[in-house]
Amino acid sequence: MLIRIAVADENIEYIHRLTKRMESFEDVNLSIYTNRASLEVALQTKYFDVLLFTPGLFDGQVSLNPSTIAIMLFDDEIPVPESCNGFAKLRKYQCISVIYQQILEFYSEVCGEMPQGILGQKGVAVWGFYSPAGGVGKTTTALMASTRLANSGYRTLYLNMEDIAAEDCYLPQNGGKGISDIVNILGSNVNFTMKVQSLLQKKTENLYYFNHFDNLADLEEISEKEISELIQSLERSGLFDFILIDMGVAITNRINVLFEILHKIILVEKPDMVAGHKMKRFLSQTHILNEYGNKMVRVLNFDTGRTFEIDTYIPRIGTIPYISNPDAGRFIDILAEGEGTQFIDMIFKGKG
Repeated sequence: MLIRIAVADENIEYIHRLTKRMESFEDVNLSIYTNRASLEVALQTKYFDVLLFTPGLFDGQVSLNPSTIAIMLFDDEIPVPESCNGFAKLRKYQCISVIYQQILEFYSEVCGEMPQGILGQKGVAVWGFYSPAGGVGKTTTALMASTRLANSGYRTLYLNMEDIAAEDCYLPQNGGKGISDIVNILGSNVNFTMKVQSLLQKKTENLYYFNHFDNLADLEEISEKEISELIQSLERSGLFDFILIDMGVAITNRINVLFEILHKIILVEKPDMVAGHKMKRFLSQTHILNEYGNKMVRVLNFDTGRTFEIDTYIPRIGTIPYISNPDAGRFIDILAEGEGTQFIDMIFKGKG
């Protein structure tokens, strides 16, 4: 969806900086106005989705198209004119990419939902990482795989669905809006894709994520229907090639819904007695394997080279070597480029 934005500001240096960055976004079409007269003519003769203005050039005296949203760029050092109090506002002197996201968020609330594509039409792959035991390195494995796919040029969304998340060891959480706000708009007239774009965080060129749920209660209150709608809407959005879901440990209704949705389930193992017993117990649940076993593969984490086998027909397609006391971020980056994520190639080749 292309957003037509009229930018009205007298500061030529600022206009140049904003334009240079905003034009890098493929869904934005900019028109620039640096004096009141040319802006007023344009507002009467052209159609814009968004008017991004400073009070020196627009004060609400000229009527706008009813579907155009006016957003004022404000400077903390300059008082807001009374005539502009009713307009949406965002801080002028901040990172342009943040301004872009804030524009998307404002506009998503008023433009309405647009028809989305057919589910799966772009071949979006939805993979989940699961273990019945904690402490097996499931999150680091999911982050390694996400990084590997992103480094290979695939637009990859890492989505954490754990009760207690720990992805901030690699993906910084800024405390702003996030996945809770995405869930809150499900079923509304808000433009889902644009809302997602406004809240996406970016680790590298192709690795995306959201700020985690605000609190545990937010995650617990999500219904099975909302989980299904969330994943399917993300899949239809056209924003991603891969969606990798970091799952919780307990077998809850939420986990069962994810098992149903996922295209591939990666079981993460650890070669120790407790984790091994829990995995064996999980793999003895006939009703789960009958339903979802054809989607499952296994990856052995903390591999020391010693034999560690579990009697199951679910194939083991990779191992991740044991490294003593690693720095989490550096560990993920190193293994994403090396043998730690070779299991990704196995899945691509259809052997997993």
